[in-house]
Amino acid sequence: MRNHRAPRRGFSLLELLIGLVIFSIIGALFTKLLTVQGRFFDKQGMSNAARNVSRGSLNRLVSDFRMVETSGGVIAASSTSLTLRVPFAIGVVCATHPSGGTAVSMLPVDSVIYNAEGFYGYAWRNAVTGAYTYVENPAAHDKTMGTNTCNGVAITTLPQGRAARITPQIAGSSLGTPVFLYRRIRYEFKASTAVPGMVGLFRTIIFPGGTTQSEELVAPFASTAKFRFFIAADNSTAYDAPPGDLKLIRGIELNLDGTSEVKAAGKTDYENAPFTTAVFFKNRTT
Repeated sequence: MRNHRAPRRGFSLLELLIGLVIFSIIGALFTKLLTVQGRFFDKQGMSNAARNVSRGSLNRLVSDFRMVETSGGVIAASSTSLTLRVPFAIGVVCATHPSGGTAVSMLPVDSVIYNAEGFYGYAWRNAVTGAYTYVENPAAHDKTMGTNTCNGVAITTLPQGRAARITPQIAGSSLGTPVFLYRRIRYEFKASTAVPGMVGLFRTIIFPGGTTQSEELVAPFASTAKFRFFIAADNSTAYDAPPGDLKLIRGIELNLDGTSEVKAAGKTDYENAPFTTAVFFKNRTT
């Protein structure tokens, strides 16, 4: 008996065309999905980069700004630049040093901060008026003095603390007079060197004699990044312009609006991350 099988049919041209159309539609949708997801992740990455810029310099700014003393700590101020006397060591007067100058017992401080370059001067507090007098240009700081001079007058330098000799001698001071050593530091928003065409935040140490040592802390920032000012009469409102009398400044509002270095795919603008915080000075009486 012979087995007769029906001939096997192939795809017709119409069926092939329909299949190609269906696969084309699915492929286009899948490509569109991948494109959208890729742009989304690219945008998220640029946004994260902008936020990292905003937060990158915060610790340094806060640590310097909080220690500023109000009666003479702010030397110059604008919306894009601040020049400050930033304390880096605090202590009390021990005695007049036998070799000249004043012996001071210092509280413990990080050795890297203490030994860094940039000593500019010192300030001492008047026991009667409560005001600080700044001594600089010239002023010297001898870090090699031992603690015996202070221990001999019943002021014991704390463990990890230091004793120092500062010159010129503090006139009219008494045992236990508060003293701090400081550096002149300028913070400013200006054209970035790390990211050309963008704005960077720079920290500049100013040495006696006018020489400077500058470093770019982080970039890029949006054009809206700036400093604003809290004043003694109104500690709850930040003002765009500093007061005529810089002694009235009680704190700084930091508008650290970061931006991305490049534009996300499919976008015409850079990604921005608005970020605002405030720092109030610790060394203030009002």
